[in-house]
Amino acid sequence: MALKSWDSLPAESRFWCFSAAQPWTDDQDSLVQAHLAALCEDWAAHGTPVQAGFTTVDRRLIALAVDERAHAASGCSIDSRMKALTALSNALGIDLFGRMHVYVRPAEDGDWNVLTLGAARKAEGYFLNTVATCKGDWQPICPIAGSWLRPATLG
Repeated sequence: MALKSWDSLPAESRFWCFSAAQPWTDDQDSLVQAHLAALCEDWAAHGTPVQAGFTTVDRRLIALAVDERAHAASGCSIDSRMKALTALSNALGIDLFGRMHVYVRPAEDGDWNVLTLGAARKAEGYFLNTVATCKGDWQPICPIAGSWLRPATLG
């Protein structure tokens, strides 16, 4: 079994994040959890299982990570991951691959709103972050100001 708990994966683990075009429902959450667990359990590169784990955020983000110290995720294994995520996307009836929407909320505990990337860059508050170089660099909920979404201007 290659499924690892999210917290047990090292900070340098390879990282991917997907944002749902709309949140999945409470009823769909068990489907999401089962699909992601099966993906991580079955994920292999050239027949060798990779040490993979996942987490979700607010029924809107899916984050996957692979500890590549033992075995790296290769092109074929990444293709199989995409097939599994496409199957999940189809089962949910929700696009998991769009990159032009951003979840934003005006306060730390407010409701999420979906904005276009351009509108999100001008918004105030927090956003669901899908960008990081590795698991340890990822902060799922970030202030907009000073982030990659709207970097601080140099004086």
